[in-house]
Amino acid sequence: MFKNLTVVNVAPVVGKDREAFSIAYLKQRVKESRVSLPNGGKENVVVQQLNIPCGEGDIRPLVRYLRMLSFYIHALASSSKQLDHGVSGIDISVSFDASTNITTVTAENNGDEQSLQLKPGSFQNLYPITSMSMMLDSRASHTVAELQKLHPNKLQNPLELSQIIGFYVARTVLAPTVILSHDRQLIGDLIKILSQLDGVRGICDIDPTGYKMMKSLYDASDTPNLRDDILQILHDNKTSASTNCVAVELVCRTTDAQLQIREIIEDTPSMTAFSTERSALHKDGLLFGVFVEGEITPEIKSRASLVI
Repeated sequence: MFKNLTVVNVAPVVGKDREAFSIAYLKQRVKESRVSLPNGGKENVVVQQLNIPCGEGDIRPLVRYLRMLSFYIHALASSSKQLDHGVSGIDISVSFDASTNITTVTAENNGDEQSLQLKPGSFQNLYPITSMSMMLDSRASHTVAELQKLHPNKLQNPLELSQIIGFYVARTVLAPTVILSHDRQLIGDLIKILSQLDGVRGICDIDPTGYKMMKSLYDASDTPNLRDDILQILHDNKTSASTNCVAVELVCRTTDAQLQIREIIEDTPSMTAFSTERSALHKDGLLFGVFVEGEITPEIKSRASLVI
């Protein structure tokens, strides 16, 4: 059997192809989140220029960076003056200053310009230098405020956490959102607060060593597992409720437990044996709050959105 195998060398996208991918992907993301107008129509937002370092190697960090840019482009376009009928739309340009490490997004709307400067924070997330109030879903600021009431002086990065939760409820940036902590109570309270928000359902206290993350090929079809639990919540939403986000608390007390959650928190659709695109678990709108006892393994840390 093995003599018929062929070696296939896989290389990351590089050079001009990487630049072409970046502009095409950003345009796609922006198109998917066009700005709504008061009359029910959609604003035409066009990315005219993208001048950023595209990096090399693994393309996933670039994809994440572009998804964050699309979030801020949408926020900036939404805050711009609405156009009169007959005007073509909002033109977007993005530039990066290597000397300051700042990304600038500019929206030009019928001669009127607005700019937003973004800086990298922990885990290379992008945060606005100026006020974030216009970009934050009220659910994000409410969550952090409630968490700070329960844990005063514990949050070292409340503004970053607010933005990460803003990304989460927007369902456009992190897929999934993964928040790590060595504080069990902090993670537990975060998931409980999120579970009380409109449009969010929670799953609490999941120990990967005692509860399957997903069924294996030889498991019975009715074997309880986290992947099916999430899919069931999302399926129920399609027929009745208004849930479009799920927040999950994972309790990892051992290195083995961390290994068992690698696939479920990976930023790719979750597939099992004989899965189809229809049965895949797509992870936009998912948040995993992970309590880790002891050292955080590199595999888990590489998937993290934030550590609190």
